[in-house]
Amino acid sequence: MNKTSCRHLATLLVTFTTACDSGESSPGATSGTTGAVAQGGTVNTSAGNTSSGGNTTSSGTTGGAMGGGVTHTTNRGCTPGVLSSTGQLQGQFGKVKVSVDGLEYFIQVNEWNSTAPQTMSYGGDHFFKMIVQQAQVPTNGAPVGYPSIFIGANANNSTDGSNLPKPVSAISAIPTKRVWDDGGTLADRQGNSYNAAYDVWFSVNPGGEPGSSHPSGAFLMVWYHKPFDAQPLGSNVAPSSTVANVPGTWNVWVGTNNGTPAISYVATQTISSMDFDLNDFIRDAVARGGTVQDSHHLTNIFAGFEIWRGGVNLETTSFCVEVI
Repeated sequence: MNKTSCRHLATLLVTFTTACDSGESSPGATSGTTGAVAQGGTVNTSAGNTSSGGNTTSSGTTGGAMGGGVTHTTNRGCTPGVLSSTGQLQGQFGKVKVSVDGLEYFIQVNEWNSTAPQTMSYGGDHFFKMIVQQAQVPTNGAPVGYPSIFIGANANNSTDGSNLPKPVSAISAIPTKRVWDDGGTLADRQGNSYNAAYDVWFSVNPGGEPGSSHPSGAFLMVWYHKPFDAQPLGSNVAPSSTVANVPGTWNVWVGTNNGTPAISYVATQTISSMDFDLNDFIRDAVARGGTVQDSHHLTNIFAGFEIWRGGVNLETTSFCVEVI
């Protein structure tokens, strides 16, 4: 993949996976206890930002085991390349800058809420994969961390050529694609609890907060998968909503992250692969009001897993994103 091919918005494939576990709970409007959660960013000392947390207690079905599903084809995504470099990242804050067909990304362990052993591998047939994960924390609060890949600048780490920060009002498109695999973990709900999510940061400052681990404007998340026993911050203000140009239905959660507005779009069925324009979610959030604003500046785009327990063999097998 190069920047030109990403801009060409190649034919996209979106795989929605039917929820197979009828006992899994859906988000409730007022249920759960919000926890302090570090999201994205390379945090080199202690817990950082809050973008999700709390127990889910309402009934219904959200997410589930990987399997067959509906395929949607449009022309909105980018074409992921192959990560040629390989290696392992260990410890709480192992990180590496990588290049894929000329586009730079940061890959990070980001285990900010635990000191238990974690190891990620990267390269080869995946972008990153959890091969050791021994930490476990209650699901009524912060996850263990957020192993992830990102573009942008925060905590004094940055990628070149990301076109960030960029005013929200000036964004034309953000073609992106992420494919992930549960590695068999969804068959064991008691042993595993995690989401698969994008975390998108916005600043009130034109230069962003490149040295900070918390944005000043807003958070926006897109959850491909929601565990049965944890939820985003805030409350589900718009169940089973649609987003223009995006397939499927989404539970829209709104809350605050240490005073910063946060909006989360949670798929009502687990998604294993989606090729889409992230700007469609941003425009929807702006239109709803109260979180992301046109005056904000997009600073960071992360994709990863918030893990409360388990997660060994979770992997992101394919990823690309570009801000236009």
